[in-house]
Amino acid sequence: MKKKKKKRNSHPFKWVAAALVVLLFFPVTAVVYCAGPGEANAETYRYNPEGKADPFKPFIKIVKKGKPGGKAPGTQLIEGQAAFIPPLQRFGTGQFRLTGIVLTGNKRIAMVETPEGKRYILREGTHIGVNKGRVIKILSDNLMVLEKIKDFEGNTNMERVILTLRKNGGNP
Repeated sequence: MKKKKKKRNSHPFKWVAAALVVLLFFPVTAVVYCAGPGEANAETYRYNPEGKADPFKPFIKIVKKGKPGGKAPGTQLIEGQAAFIPPLQRFGTGQFRLTGIVLTGNKRIAMVETPEGKRYILREGTHIGVNKGRVIKILSDNLMVLEKIKDFEGNTNMERVILTLRKNGGNP
């Protein structure tokens, strides 16, 4: 039995030539789909910038050093200059609420919530609180923070603050 050979197209450019002929003799379809520059109909969208944010304005406000009047949120004036304060060091240690603890092998991770409602992850050694506290131990149900407290005489004392995990999200 003989196998039939497929007939190859001896003229490969035949289709390309046909497409060019169609485009040259029927250019009307291109004109129909394009609107003129002076024409405006009800379906044409026009951008109106009123009441919208400027897309070229930067999101971050730049505060120049040496200008104490332009204080950005999260900064504090130290010796006449604005200094950035991390979010965990803007509140007292007692204002934080311990919301979760994860213990996996050697890793111990805690999650706290600020009075603003934002949550942050803590590990041992993380700085927290306005009194330059530091997380020293994370246990299964509480968190120990060691803070430097100045008394009225100017002496610095070390104080332990314990944040306890609330059961079922209830009050202590």
